[in-house]
Amino acid sequence: MSIQERINQNIGDMTKSERAAARHCLGRRGDFAFLTLDKLALEVGVSTASLIRFCQRIGFAGFKEFQEALRREVQAQSDLPDKYNRTRRVSGEAQFLTQTLRQDIQCMQETVASLDARAAGEAARLLSEAARVFTFGMKESFAMAHYAYTRLLAVRPDVYLLSTLGEGEVETLLSLSERDVCVVYLFHRYTRRAQRLLPLLKRSGARVILVTNPPLELPEKTADQVLFCRVDAGGIKNSFAAPVCLTDSLCGAVAYRLGDSALRHMQKAEEVFRASDLLEETGNGQDLE
Repeated sequence: MSIQERINQNIGDMTKSERAAARHCLGRRGDFAFLTLDKLALEVGVSTASLIRFCQRIGFAGFKEFQEALRREVQAQSDLPDKYNRTRRVSGEAQFLTQTLRQDIQCMQETVASLDARAAGEAARLLSEAARVFTFGMKESFAMAHYAYTRLLAVRPDVYLLSTLGEGEVETLLSLSERDVCVVYLFHRYTRRAQRLLPLLKRSGARVILVTNPPLELPEKTADQVLFCRVDAGGIKNSFAAPVCLTDSLCGAVAYRLGDSALRHMQKAEEVFRASDLLEETGNGQDLE
């Protein structure tokens, strides 16, 4: 059983200090793997005794045993060929659909179990109050950034997709202010360009919501809110089931917060869609009467 699975299994019984340790461990496994007990307690903001109790809560004799297990787990993270071979060993072609669905469900369940409700609520507040919202992702994460763009644009105006940082996006970054919010989707393996973007966004004054998967090996201050999603459940590629559900929940929360404003925005969008349908019909030779 992985460290994350142990945490998810026991988080409901944890004290407040143990939960703080659990969230820090899920977000910054590198700290737990390589810092001393005293330094780690300062980073988490709890006592060394609380950290030891956290380790015991998830089935280890103490901090040393936990740290050694975590180091082995970090060093053994699978690359793409390893994932492919692992998938071939555990299932045949006929079982791919069932296995994939189970992996997606597992990712969603573990994401819900470890989700920080306060951080999710604060992210929804930022998205509803922002002057402009920008979404960003690279490689596979671009699909999530585009998905978030279409979802958010359905409930509020002034939502934009930062696609490549190549065609006008640099100028956009220069125009960012503290009234803007950027939603960044960043999953292992991180690209250097995506990693470099986060400090740029922070220096612009814009608020940053980072949707990512643990362990997070980035400076903590690169984002105002970090929302963790489980994306690796043993398949060849990452599962985006949990990020999709999280994005949908954020959009629903934004619409709820905006209330009548969101309703008017959606009504206006419907009017435009209907007008577009009429224009398409006239383009096919049909008369308007």
